[in-house]
Amino acid sequence: MLSSQSPASIEKQRLIFHDASQALKNQQFSKFDRLYDQLDGYPAQAYLKYDALKRRVHKASRSEITEFLNTYEDYPFNYHLRAKWLSVLARRQDWRNYLVYFDNRENTRYKCLAFQARLNLGFYENINEEIKKVWLRGYSQPKQCDQAFKYFIETYPQAEEVIWLRIDKAFKARRPSLARYLGKKLEEEDRAVVDTWYQAHLRPERSLKNLANATDSMRTRQIIAHALDRLARKDSLGARDLWIELEPRFEFDQDQKNRVNQRIALSAAYQHLPIAGELLSALPDELKNDRAHLWLARIYLRNQDWQRLIDTIDSMPAHLRQENEWQYWWARAFESLDFEVKSSERYVTLATQSSYYGFLAADKMKLPYSIEQENAATMADFSESEFLTANPHLLRARELYFLDRQVDARREWFQAIRHLDASEIKKAAVLASSWKWYDSAIRTVAKTSHRSDFSLRFPMPFKQQVFDHADARQLDPSVIYGVMRRESLFDPMARSSVGALGLMQLMPS
Repeated sequence: MLSSQSPASIEKQRLIFHDASQALKNQQFSKFDRLYDQLDGYPAQAYLKYDALKRRVHKASRSEITEFLNTYEDYPFNYHLRAKWLSVLARRQDWRNYLVYFDNRENTRYKCLAFQARLNLGFYENINEEIKKVWLRGYSQPKQCDQAFKYFIETYPQAEEVIWLRIDKAFKARRPSLARYLGKKLEEEDRAVVDTWYQAHLRPERSLKNLANATDSMRTRQIIAHALDRLARKDSLGARDLWIELEPRFEFDQDQKNRVNQRIALSAAYQHLPIAGELLSALPDELKNDRAHLWLARIYLRNQDWQRLIDTIDSMPAHLRQENEWQYWWARAFESLDFEVKSSERYVTLATQSSYYGFLAADKMKLPYSIEQENAATMADFSESEFLTANPHLLRARELYFLDRQVDARREWFQAIRHLDASEIKKAAVLASSWKWYDSAIRTVAKTSHRSDFSLRFPMPFKQQVFDHADARQLDPSVIYGVMRRESLFDPMARSSVGALGLMQLMPS
């Protein structure tokens, strides 16, 4: 087993893997086969076989694909090869074999191709109910769904009803173009209603004024409620004024009233309007979700309305009320109202916490900070060889990481983590850190309760370079480390969607 081999032997196998990979890219297939055979027992060997097979999956036989999928069933690449093979079968319109290889866990594209396969083979049982689940989503679906959706709309008894349901979902998901497209499947009169809804989505204030004298109907109320939601996000006071005018004229149901009132109140809070506290307080308890509780507390805190802040914190759900932040402000509120005993008791309790608000509480009581760093687990605490032997996903992840196959390494790593208990996850984080795979170590230890293992959560790699550059530019090294951890988790190869690169995510320009 590789995990117990000497470093020199491991490095040799990595070099052979690299050479084999290059031979495959250069189409030197005899050389590839020879090098591949030298890697028997190497944990990442199967990835070369996967690379070779995916290049010619369109030429592979069913028996070859079946054997590969069965042999490497627990490898992350199994899903990706199966997907490529399904695409080949769909292009061939080999629908019977498509259904043989289809796994219902596949994504929407492949599910819709499975519907297409069943329709072509005449397997209609329960198909409309299954298509309906995919249809009723508020965003566009892959083109592979077109045939199944066409069949569904033509044969489903309540087709008009589900079209309206999806139009509603599309507008709520901010997909007005999809909603308008779906409206084309309706009768001309109904298409006009969808166009009105579309205009209300784009220009809510103008549309609401135009709808003030409209005939009351279910669709009109839907459109008004949607337009008010849209307007409130930009102008909550304007939405409130129009709501006061429109509510008595139409028979809105209670759910619509609740959603409009909640949206206006929350938007007023987001916009820091003076009336926000009044609007949030007026919401019935069942409409005060976590955001409403938090914003109401922030408003009273900003206004230093200490008694109302105490009442608001006391009314929070337990999971919010018990957070260090609100425990601290509860104590501060009582202190501001001269209830010294109550506030001091809470400060003393909170000061035992190793957190920002725990430190603030300690400052209040002139107590030392509670920084009880865990004794960081080290490689001396367990056998790397035994641990990796028991966890082949981690063993493969290590090799793929050192082979610079980052995507494959992460897939193996996180597939492994899902099956480990808390103590094993901690060991895995220690291993990743020892390999200088810091981003995975940090993400992994974050899944545990080991919040005070600062050596794992806040490593200090690249120390010489950081301190040299900090000294040359008169910067605090902790600032540089903070930026690197925040921006890249110490991954030198990190690249953002906008092109920012490296440890500090700087733009090339």
